[in-house]
Amino acid sequence: MPPVPDAATALLRDATTPHGILASTVERANYQRIWARDGILCGLAGLLAEDEVLAAGLRATLLTLAAAQGPDGQIPSNVAPQDGAVSFGGLAGRVDPSAWFVVGCCAYAQQTGDAAFAEAQRPAMERALRVLTTWEFNRRGLVYVPQGGDWADEYVLHGYVLYVQLVRLWALRAFAATFDAGPQRKQARNLAPLLHTTFWPTSADHADVAYHPQAYRQLIERHGAPVFFLAALAPGGYTRRFDAWSNALAVLLGLPSDAQRELLLTYGQARAAERPHHFVPSFWPPIRCGDDRWQALRTAWRDRFSNAPGHYHNGGLWPVVNGWWGLALLAGGHRDTAAALAQSLHTANAAGTFPEYLDAHEGRPQGTCPCTWSAAGALLLDCALDGQRLPFLAAPQSP
Repeated sequence: MPPVPDAATALLRDATTPHGILASTVERANYQRIWARDGILCGLAGLLAEDEVLAAGLRATLLTLAAAQGPDGQIPSNVAPQDGAVSFGGLAGRVDPSAWFVVGCCAYAQQTGDAAFAEAQRPAMERALRVLTTWEFNRRGLVYVPQGGDWADEYVLHGYVLYVQLVRLWALRAFAATFDAGPQRKQARNLAPLLHTTFWPTSADHADVAYHPQAYRQLIERHGAPVFFLAALAPGGYTRRFDAWSNALAVLLGLPSDAQRELLLTYGQARAAERPHHFVPSFWPPIRCGDDRWQALRTAWRDRFSNAPGHYHNGGLWPVVNGWWGLALLAGGHRDTAAALAQSLHTANAAGTFPEYLDAHEGRPQGTCPCTWSAAGALLLDCALDGQRLPFLAAPQSP
C-alpha cells in the first residue's frame, strides 16, 4: 500500500485552527467555519493517520461545538470562529450533528487515551443523545428528520432518514463502550434490528409487525424486495432511491446479512462502473424534470440551485462518500476493489484540488475546492487499507 498522499494531510493541517478544522481554506459562503460533521469526519481521519495536529484539531472542533450547544442539547451545524456566530441549520434544523458529536468525543478519547476528555464532555454527550430521543416524537425508536435536516441539506429526504439513524446507532454504541453505559447499550441493541427490518423490507408476511405496515406492504406488492437499504421512510411511504453513504455505514455497523451485504455492494458497484472514476453516486437514480419530487427539489435551496441531475446531492460523485464506500468494500472482503477506488480518489482529488463533488456525466470538479472532507475520505480509506479501523462500529457486548 503506498503512503498516504502528502497533499491530503497538508490540506487538513492547513485547515486546522485553534477553534477546530474548517470545511475549506477558501473564503466562500460559510465554508470557513467549524462544521460539526465535516470537522469531526476530518478529525476521525486524522486519528486513524495518527496525526497529532489533526487529533488536536478534532479536540478543538469538539470543544467549539460543545461551547455552542443549544439549550435543549442540540449540537450546532456550524460555528463561525471569527465572531462566534452559531447556526443550527438553514431552511431546516440539522439533526445529525448531535450524533456525530458523540462519535467524535468517544473516538478521540479512545484513540488518544484521554479518558479525562470523555468524562469532561459526558454531560454534553448525554444532552445530545437525549435530544435525539426527544426527536423520536412518537417514542418508537426512530428519529424524525425534517427535509434538509442532514448532510444532504438541499435534497428531498425527510421522515425517518436512514443516514441519521445509523450515525445515532454508532453514537449509542460509542457512548455505551466508553462509559460502560447500560441504558445506551440497550438502546443500541434494540435499534439495530429495528433499522434492519424497517429499511430493508423482505416479505409481505412481515407487514403487520413492520414500523409502517401499509408502506411496507405496498412496497413489496408493487416493487418486490429491494437489493439495498432504502434511503428513508415517511408517513407517505418509502423513498426507494439508493443512498451510497447510508448503505456503506450499514455495512460497517454490521446490519446486513452476508447475502444482503453482497447484494448492496454489487448494486453500488454496478452504478459506479457507469460513472467517471468508477465513483458510486451519492443518491441514485437522479430526480429529473417530470418526476414527482422534482418541484420540491427545485425549491429546496437558498443561494442557488445546485441539484441538476447528476450534480450535488442529486447523483453527484462525492469523494467523501466514496471514501466511506471504500471502507464498506474493504469490510466486505473486496480489498482489490477498495484499493482501486483509493487510487481513483487520489486522481480525482489531485485533478480537482479536492473538489466537493464531481458531476456524474463527465466527472468535472464542482462545488467548493478545496473541500477538506474530500481529503478526509481518501485519508480514511488509505488508513483502512493499511489496517486501521474506526472504533465502536461493532455492537457493544451485553453485561
